[in-house]
Amino acid sequence: MRRRYKGKSFLVRLQKIRAKKIERNLRKRRKSNGKSGKNGWHYSLSQIRKNFPDYCHVWAPSCMSLVENETKVLDFLAKLKQCLDKKRKVLVHLERVIQMTTDAIVVLLSSMVRFKSMHIDFNGTHPMDKCVRDVLIQSGFFKYLFNQYKDEENYEFNEKNSKIYTHGSKAVASSLADRLIESASKSLWGEPRRCQGAQKTLVELMHNTFDHASLQKGEKHWWLSVEHNKKDKCATFSFIDFGMGIYNSLENKATNDPLQKAWNTLKSLNPFAKSQVELIKLILEGELHRSQSGDYYRGKGLAKIYELCKGNKISSLCIISNRAYINVEKKDYHTIKNEFQGTFISFKINDNTISLPWQI
Repeated sequence: MRRRYKGKSFLVRLQKIRAKKIERNLRKRRKSNGKSGKNGWHYSLSQIRKNFPDYCHVWAPSCMSLVENETKVLDFLAKLKQCLDKKRKVLVHLERVIQMTTDAIVVLLSSMVRFKSMHIDFNGTHPMDKCVRDVLIQSGFFKYLFNQYKDEENYEFNEKNSKIYTHGSKAVASSLADRLIESASKSLWGEPRRCQGAQKTLVELMHNTFDHASLQKGEKHWWLSVEHNKKDKCATFSFIDFGMGIYNSLENKATNDPLQKAWNTLKSLNPFAKSQVELIKLILEGELHRSQSGDYYRGKGLAKIYELCKGNKISSLCIISNRAYINVEKKDYHTIKNEFQGTFISFKINDNTISLPWQI
């Protein structure tokens, strides 16, 4: 009887060992499938849905770049806005993103603050692509994701030793522009230099948001991200506000506003300029100021920024607002499918940009 008992207990132990081994192998398969196969992807997705059951799931496009993929990124922004308007909690899926540029960072951080300042939960998943994941970690997105925010005048997101800096404000902050340019120029040239084109562009954009982004002055935040790229020897500035946009702002000016009169004159003098793109192109060329004063002086607003780009004081100027997409360097002017309620402007400085010594 004892021998039978011992034999039986040995078989039971052996079966347990085999069962543990099988379970271990199954775990390994799940992990490997999670990295490269569909089974693991569906498994992880089901887990995510269990963890965030009452969230609205919004998928980021694989190329997160307003400059290079504006249609899909604007569609992504439109879905976020719908959730914000309905006060729905959001989970942003970043798993499939394989390319992320500076403008995507400012979009994500500004969206996060807009949700959280209204006490609406906003969360995000980690990208599977290591390079994209590193960029987001450098930006501080995952760190600040767990903070709570109030509707404040200023926001700042800077990680120690990071090459990415993001700021949000309602005010015109010329000292901030100086500080960011000093840091970017030092990264490019090894010493701080005065980049008057970049400084004037940033201040002009801050003024435009303060004066024109909403019916009430100073009501909307502007958001700015700066990324230093030592390898390509350039710094990229991405500026965004979620106001009315260039075209809608001009259309909604008060009847006694000088800009409204100039805008109506511009449209009457250029009856063939039917689209928003054509009209904004005329503004860049200084025609709005000409309609207002009769002079062909390009000294203000978008015309000033356009002149700075043509004069090699900034480069790679790109504008997206309402239904207009303008890429000056590529001479790409087209109407966009999804209207963007706001204004996005991106530009660069590089080692060919005109600059001066920081101290004269």
